[in-house]
Amino acid sequence: KSITEHLINNGHTRIGFLAGGSEHNSTKERLEGYKAALTQYDITIDPSLIIDGEYSFESGVEGAKTLISQTNRPTAIVSCNDEIAAGALFAARLMNIDIPSELSITGFEDSPFSRQTWPKLTTAHQPNNKIAEDAASLLIAQIRNGNDRDIIKLYTPELVVRDSTARPL
Repeated sequence: KSITEHLINNGHTRIGFLAGGSEHNSTKERLEGYKAALTQYDITIDPSLIIDGEYSFESGVEGAKTLISQTNRPTAIVSCNDEIAAGALFAARLMNIDIPSELSITGFEDSPFSRQTWPKLTTAHQPNNKIAEDAASLLIAQIRNGNDRDIIKLYTPELVVRDSTARPL
């Protein structure tokens, strides 16, 4: 939700969403956050701005081309992860769209992709090392204790603002 809010607070109202695989909970959660932010700011959810895809660079390229080709194209794109966002950046370059002056693009995860692209991606940082530690600890505890109940831990991503977002022209 914080990534979409960041874009809204920068003046964007026509914001595209590039989804990862629909079988992933992360895709569903990130789409819910996107929709929640739009709803909170009284921005109509436009289904034509939500593009199904996969967690891949190629999916980002194809999804961004679809969004950018619209007559009333978005001024910003939220991507389900940094790899998709890197693909979106590539597509924008191919279509001679300047990032971020003509189109803002965001990722999610704060992966190496987010720091290796040009411009560097605005993204959401996930504490992946902490998540991995906690998962290993939970697994070990379940094995030792013979406990097979599900334990759910929630982690709140932190917005990392870099160079791929700006106010729309």
